[in-house]
Amino acid sequence: MHRFSRQELDFRGNAAFGSTRSVRFQDVDAAGIVFYPRVLEYFHDAYVEFLARHGEPLPVVLAERRWAAPLRHAEADYFRPLRFGDSIEVALVRAHVEPTQITVGYRVENLGTKEVAAVGQTVHSFVILPSFERCPVPRALADALSGLGAGAPSTP
Repeated sequence: MHRFSRQELDFRGNAAFGSTRSVRFQDVDAAGIVFYPRVLEYFHDAYVEFLARHGEPLPVVLAERRWAAPLRHAEADYFRPLRFGDSIEVALVRAHVEPTQITVGYRVENLGTKEVAAVGQTVHSFVILPSFERCPVPRALADALSGLGAGAPSTP
């Protein structure tokens, strides 16, 4: 399984796919900051938006049973608190594409402070339905994902 470093996920190049949103009241916990699993939901929402923008709207894909991409791994690192009302950008900043699996790297920026609040990554395996046998990542989607890290500085 491929893993991105924090440095790779901190960088938001021009090739990233960003989605803006506000932190909702129901996203925060009793301490007044985003409840940690909400960040994983933010990642997923941006991923679903990316799919739709690149010709693979998830509701249609699943209804037509073209493929599924179950989650195999998810992780997030938190650096700065996010609070109710904060305007944020959730960006897909990197992707590593293998024949039947992808790793997607995310970055959450507080647009008010311009600070990276969290980074993370998810790993998805592509399967055919209903057998759940592995299948290739759709070519157009693989191409779109492969372009996410274009222009990013290399890491040592």
